[in-house]
Amino acid sequence: MNWKLIRLYCVIICTMSLAPAFAVADPGHGKAALVNGAVITGADYHDELQRVERLRGVDKKSPDPAESARNGKQALESLIAREILYQEAGKRGIKIPEKAVNEEVDKLKKQFSGGDEFNTTLGKMGLSEPTVRVQIERGMAVQRFIDDEFTKKVLVSEDEIDSYYEGHRNDLKEPLAGSRERIRQILRREEATRRLTLYLKRLREKAVVEILLEEGE
Repeated sequence: MNWKLIRLYCVIICTMSLAPAFAVADPGHGKAALVNGAVITGADYHDELQRVERLRGVDKKSPDPAESARNGKQALESLIAREILYQEAGKRGIKIPEKAVNEEVDKLKKQFSGGDEFNTTLGKMGLSEPTVRVQIERGMAVQRFIDDEFTKKVLVSEDEIDSYYEGHRNDLKEPLAGSRERIRQILRREEATRRLTLYLKRLREKAVVEILLEEGE
């Protein structure tokens, strides 16, 4: 499942628009943006910004204004893209059963020594279990939408597999017969990502997005 989350994250980055950088005086309150009427809260923006900064290893003791601006733009556009995809999933009638969400939460909890450590870790991140459940449900709905509308519809020919193998023979380090299914999945993911990137870009251009953050200098 990890590659799916990575793929979605990469798609979101690739479809970022040339929006200006933004800052919010009190990121824990108010609204950061409206996407077709749906609210992205200041708290959502603040949490996503922290996640982006952690991924990029930002030195908060000596922040670079230009880097902070880029991180803020990426965080906001990521949230907008996710909301757009979630709305599309809803239009397709995609609903994630509570049982499926519970199973994913249980998997997450098993990575910790117990409930106390799990809740403590969430608290340090400014999250709660109900918030995590909502995020998991939304993520699963978006992933199902991507799988149904893009991944499952990609067909990979045998010629494409042969060509990929010839170009990556040294990396694969095994005969074509043993690599064929692996290559098929790689090519399927790449093509699905390409199609999703174009699709999301069109949706972003058509979406009614109102930025409610203060534009930076």
